[in-house]
Amino acid sequence: MTPLTTVPDVMDALARDPLRHIVLLKQLLAYPAHVKVHRVSGAAGTATLVALDTSVSPYDRQAYPKAAIAAFISSDHPELTASLMPHVPQRVGIIFKLSSEADLAAVESQFPVTRRTAFVSFTSAGKSEPSPGVRVTPDPGDAAFRMFETQGHDRAWLKPLLHDGKAFACVLERDGDAVSACLAFENYGPVWEVGGVVTAPSHRRQGLGARVVRTALAELAGRGLAPRYQVEEHNTASIALARSVGLAPFLTIVHYAHEC
Repeated sequence: MTPLTTVPDVMDALARDPLRHIVLLKQLLAYPAHVKVHRVSGAAGTATLVALDTSVSPYDRQAYPKAAIAAFISSDHPELTASLMPHVPQRVGIIFKLSSEADLAAVESQFPVTRRTAFVSFTSAGKSEPSPGVRVTPDPGDAAFRMFETQGHDRAWLKPLLHDGKAFACVLERDGDAVSACLAFENYGPVWEVGGVVTAPSHRRQGLGARVVRTALAELAGRGLAPRYQVEEHNTASIALARSVGLAPFLTIVHYAHEC
């Protein structure tokens, strides 16, 4: 097996199948100075480890405050996964993020772990029709920005993306006020995430979230981009929305905690 350990080389290899590896690619793109990578290959295929310093990850700091490392693994075979284990730091809190249940045994052979949660990613290869009345814009307005902030998308992070063409908003308004909105922003290359879906409390249960998401999907399809919609496994309402607009799951990342 030949190791591959530089961030650019690993990114180039993973980018050959960007949807499958989108979670690893996002970490490498966002935190190149705060990751250690290792990739091996053999007759069974390839396996990649991305070990991220959780101090730079707002989500991991909040969800797993005792974890020092987030270990992302994508592997074609458990034996390859096992060959990565010597490269995982010892005697620290770790949150393993696995894209295949088959990798769990290799992890557990070296690190006792407890399952915490899972995130499901959806996509669609089909075409969607934009919903009438939904505005596609790089300038969503103050009301929409405030709505996005309730979903954890700070305008200081969002505005530069909108300005540089790496994001757009879909906004549905009533009487001049935003009542439902969502974002689409670049994850890596042709893969764009649809997120920040939010509807004003007084306008919920009217299908407005589905309308803005459907419009975002239509816009992405028109640009030749692949959508990604990520949902925590217990968020049944968001999962139902994803299915209602024709999205299908393609990747599940399960989190397992070691000493944290």
